[in-house]
Amino acid sequence: MPGLSELVAQIMNGLVLGLLYALIALGFMLIVGVMQVVNFSHGVLFAWGAYFALTLRPITGFWLALLISPLLVGIIGLLLEFPVRRTYGKDPLFGLLLTFGAAMALEEIIRIIWGSIGYTIPAPAFATGPINLLGLIPYSKYRLFLAGLGVVLIFLTWLFLEKTPYGAIIRAGAFDSEMIMTLGIDLRKMRTFVFGIGAALAGIAGVIAAPLWSVKPTIGAEAIMPAFVVVVIGGVGSFWGTVVGGILVGFVTGVSVMFMPRASQIVMYVLMALVLLIRPRGIMGERSILEQ
Repeated sequence: MPGLSELVAQIMNGLVLGLLYALIALGFMLIVGVMQVVNFSHGVLFAWGAYFALTLRPITGFWLALLISPLLVGIIGLLLEFPVRRTYGKDPLFGLLLTFGAAMALEEIIRIIWGSIGYTIPAPAFATGPINLLGLIPYSKYRLFLAGLGVVLIFLTWLFLEKTPYGAIIRAGAFDSEMIMTLGIDLRKMRTFVFGIGAALAGIAGVIAAPLWSVKPTIGAEAIMPAFVVVVIGGVGSFWGTVVGGILVGFVTGVSVMFMPRASQIVMYVLMALVLLIRPRGIMGERSILEQ
């Protein structure tokens, strides 16, 4: 049986992982909720954020890389949205297949630019080393920093969606696109903007996850499936459902490592199945076009 210190460490690891999953999944949720497109390229946008950080950090330092990398990923998202917009209002399978092909192409471009080998990015100097957690165990400063930064970024995203006119338009568009057009709002521009925001959120997650995950071309595939599971568990279109789903997935994954390490990656799918048996639309989900 694991000791108390190991249990606390794994619970904290699960919480940190859950906040990271939530941050990745929020951008994915916005695109699914507003455009009704399952953006399979979201994972590779996460990877581009990590690779931009790999290139920029030695030049600009951590904080500027954290600012610039998501903006660059957001631009990639804006460019990607042009072909994706042709799938709006059609069978969601079209959008899924298109973004899947885009993900394969973007991953290959990563290999062309940075190669196929994996890279390790060190934590920023101010967050290196351990800190005594609760007087029980030494714990990674960077993981605690990541948890705090994740909370701040999630809160800022919520403020934007809930307290600004643009956020109100995005939330309205997720429920009734025709109403948005009736009000004279350019639906095409709104969707492009949301796609860019979703891509930028993936880029931010890639930057802050880079010191924890090996940066390699397939890192996007390691991010997209947890993001999909989190959105399904939380409910399509639900902000807080996505946050709760991310924390749940991170927690069960982190804790299961202690008891059944080989099955730790399967546990989130088991959790998703159990949630869907009880709540077919997820914990806080509403009816979506994806159900048609």
